[in-house]
Amino acid sequence: MRSLRVFKVNLFYGAAGATHADAGLAGQSPLQSHRSLFLLLLIILALAGCGTDLATRTAPLNAGPASPVPEPTLAPPPSQAFPYGVVYADPQSAWQETDRPAIRERLEALRALHVNVVVQTFDSRLVDSGEEARWLIYLDEAERAGIGVIARLWPPNDWNGTSFDLTYVGRFLQVVGDHPALVAYVGLHEPQEDFTSEQLRAFYRGLKEIAPQVPIFHFNNDLSRFERSLRYPGRDFSDDICDICAVFYYPFRIENGQTVFERQELLAVVSANAELVHARDPDAQFWFLGQAFADADNPHAFRAPAPEEMLELARMVLDVPGVDGFLWYPYQHGAYDLVLSDPEMASQRQAVREAYERYVERAP
Repeated sequence: MRSLRVFKVNLFYGAAGATHADAGLAGQSPLQSHRSLFLLLLIILALAGCGTDLATRTAPLNAGPASPVPEPTLAPPPSQAFPYGVVYADPQSAWQETDRPAIRERLEALRALHVNVVVQTFDSRLVDSGEEARWLIYLDEAERAGIGVIARLWPPNDWNGTSFDLTYVGRFLQVVGDHPALVAYVGLHEPQEDFTSEQLRAFYRGLKEIAPQVPIFHFNNDLSRFERSLRYPGRDFSDDICDICAVFYYPFRIENGQTVFERQELLAVVSANAELVHARDPDAQFWFLGQAFADADNPHAFRAPAPEEMLELARMVLDVPGVDGFLWYPYQHGAYDLVLSDPEMASQRQAVREAYERYVERAP
C-alpha cells in the first residue's frame, strides 16, 4: 500500500461545525494548521496555569466566575488529507435560504460515508442576476460539514465556438473564489476530444489571470491514449493544463450477456496516467473517478458494480503509486439508470464508507 500524499492544492480541512468566520485557519496548509492549533493550545494551558490570580486582575468588578476557555477544535487526522468523495452531490445547482436544512442533511449523510470533497454544479443563470449570493448557501453548508467543494458552473458558457470566453467563470469566481470550502473549479469535461494542448494551456492561463488562487480541475479521458492518437494530434500532456487532473475508466460492463470487470485495462489506465501526469507536471495532482452507475443504453452497456467489486476497484486503484485523490462517479445524475444516491444502491453506498476505512484510513 502506498503512503498517502497530502493534498497540495489547498483542500478544505475544516472540521464539522466550522463556519466561514474560521477562515483564519482554513487557508493554511495542514501542517500550518496543526502548528497554529498547537501554539493556541500552549497559550491556553499557560493562561490556565496562572489560576485565579490572572482572572482576578483582568476581570471587571462585580464579574462572576470567569467563563471556561473553550477547547480548540483540532483538525482531522492526517489520513483525512487524502481527497475522497463523490461527483455531483446535490440534485440542485441554485439554492434558497430555506434549502439549508435539506442541504445539511445530505452533506451529513455523505460525511458519514467519509466523504471529504464533492464535485457540485452551480447555476450559471445566476450570473448578473443580483442573486449570486445564492451560490454561497451550498458552500457555507459544506464548510459547516467539513466537506470541500470542487465547483462547476452549469450550463457552461466558456466556449463561444471559436475561442474561450471566461466572462461567466470570472463573475462566478469573484463571488466564490475565496470561500474556505472551495477546493477547485471544474474547467472542462473530456477536453482532449475538442481542444489541443495549446488551447488547453490558453484556457488554464486565462483562468489563472482571473483567479490565480483557485486550482483548475479537468475531467479527462485516458490522457495516455491521446498521447498516441493519430486522430487527435497535438494532445501531448504538459504543465499549465490542470492542477487536478482527474481521469476515469469504467470497467463494469455487460458483454454477450455476461458481467465483465476489466481489471487489467483498469490498472493499465491508472498506472499510465499517474506516471504521465507526475512526470510532465510534478506540481499537478492525479485523481481517479471510480464507476458507481449503470447505463444499459450506452454502447459499452455499463452495469452497476456490486459492493464487493467497488471495494476491489478501490483497493486496486489506491495501490497504484501517484494516485492523489479518489471520487466515486456519480452520486446524483439524471442520465443514468442507477447512481449512488438511488435507494437500490444502499449497499454500494456502504461500500463507499468501507473502502475508505480499509484502504485510506488504515493506509500506512
